[in-house]
Amino acid sequence: MISSIIISKEFAFAVLLLSGTIKMLLPLIGITGIPDLTLLSAIGVTIIMINQMRLTITEISKKRFELIIILTLFYLFMIYSLSYSSSNHASIIKTINFGTMALAFYFPLLVQDFNIKKFTISITGLIFICTVIFLNFYTSYLNRDEAMILTMGEENAIQMTALYLTISWLNGILALYYFFKSNQNPIIRWLLLIIAFVFLISAGGRGPLIFTILILGFYFLTQIFQILFTFKFNRLLLPVIFLITITSSTIFIVSNSDITKYNPSLKLVDHTVKRLMGLVNEKGGGASAHNRVTNAIFSIKKIDQSPFWGYGVGSYAYELKHRDYLDYPHNIFLEVWFELGYIPLLLFLFLFYRVYSHIRSIECLWCMALYFYFLLNLLKSSSLIDIRMMLGFYAIFITIEYIQKEEESIKKSRIKNE
Repeated sequence: MISSIIISKEFAFAVLLLSGTIKMLLPLIGITGIPDLTLLSAIGVTIIMINQMRLTITEISKKRFELIIILTLFYLFMIYSLSYSSSNHASIIKTINFGTMALAFYFPLLVQDFNIKKFTISITGLIFICTVIFLNFYTSYLNRDEAMILTMGEENAIQMTALYLTISWLNGILALYYFFKSNQNPIIRWLLLIIAFVFLISAGGRGPLIFTILILGFYFLTQIFQILFTFKFNRLLLPVIFLITITSSTIFIVSNSDITKYNPSLKLVDHTVKRLMGLVNEKGGGASAHNRVTNAIFSIKKIDQSPFWGYGVGSYAYELKHRDYLDYPHNIFLEVWFELGYIPLLLFLFLFYRVYSHIRSIECLWCMALYFYFLLNLLKSSSLIDIRMMLGFYAIFITIEYIQKEEESIKKSRIKNE
């Protein structure tokens, strides 16, 4: 079973989605000198896709073809903007990198018989392995392990800590997936959910944690209203209450005591709570929140001067600081409008709308939960060059076969025949 998953196209796709994170973490386990893992995995996935397109291209559905065309048009506008971008270096890098984002969207739509179960096993295993490696390093760093920092170098260690947000975000995906995934062994499902939720809290990403709780809280409220009208109790209400209560209790206990004296590894939770409390205690929500507001104000003012064409792909940093490097306003819709202009923004929004319109929320609650989870994160911290995971999942939402529903109909027909 494990070997068949590892050599599957679904595993190759999972490696592509996580390639950037995996490459950054490899030095922590003593593996160095690895070439561009994203490029290597993209080449492998492209070969698989081209090989399978011979079988699928004549049978591709209208909705898949439409989505492929929308993203392709968007990418063509990005390439066209190279002709007038104020950036010479970042523009090329960003355009090339976005190719792997687009590939993550095309792949599930064009390959034959994409297996969701194999993919989720692959992505879960890889995320958990990456999380354990990162949290082991992060614990040492927060406790100022001099031997570790001396070995890595202070600058490299600081760069590595930036992965906390990605690790939090990835575990938020798993937490929501396993919470809403009903047709699965309940013991395994809740065990994986708890592990992902603990990792989410430990990594310290405020946005992913807040957005996960918000989605669970919204679901809780909708179910309460449904109970009032239908008088039917939803068994998922108790886990929602449990997760939200645990989170609130952890924040209260940690913010009012020194838990690190009991175990150094609890420094992770202590750090997370301090970051969350900073949103309330620090003026303007802290430096991170202040910078996002400043970026948004700058972006809106510049957009007003060139709303139709934008300033060209990769131009944000140059327009902001007159330096040619990759940067973004921490809001992907502002980024698209700022750099590419009005028409690509409409195409981008239309892509989101069409994906949403194809999700059958009753049969796939986890699809709807993750759709909004990705969307909320886009409004806070994502860029066009780090939405590979989101585009991959959005494409998967379109390809899902509702196996459980089909199996139920088959069982009913068999009963009738008997």
